[in-house]
Amino acid sequence: MNPDSDPTGFDYEDLTEAERFALELRWYDGSMLPYFEWIMELIENRRAEIVQRAAGSSEPAALIAATKRVIAECGSLHMAAEMKAQKEEIEKELWCQGQKGRHDRAKIKQEWAQRYGADWRRWRVREYLFVVDRCAERIVEALQSAADDPPSAVSQ
Repeated sequence: MNPDSDPTGFDYEDLTEAERFALELRWYDGSMLPYFEWIMELIENRRAEIVQRAAGSSEPAALIAATKRVIAECGSLHMAAEMKAQKEEIEKELWCQGQKGRHDRAKIKQEWAQRYGADWRRWRVREYLFVVDRCAERIVEALQSAADDPPSAVSQ
């Protein structure tokens, strides 16, 4: 394994031109805006873990790599929104299959989950990692500024 390779397994070189275009399109149309908010919530909630995974380094590359590792391992940043998005995809599939005369909704849902569920999840994680790269400067600032904050005093 290349020590310089991305620890998350996400490599822009592995993307097809169409996938790269899809990510860029979703970025510029604002579809990924909530992802940034969710990433920042993850950073707020798991800051200590991210810094620890960066081996205590405040170097931007180490902090971004650690953030990406945590996201990749989580696989989900906002379960309710992700479930809603998956449901919408399944509804599209139900409509398409209905147009072909297939109306067994339970079977179509099960087939979608088996055929597309894992790929859908991998793509969503790729989207999150793309947002991390696009917002790396702000993410690093948030992680570094938190490290500079003195521990809060406990009021008695």
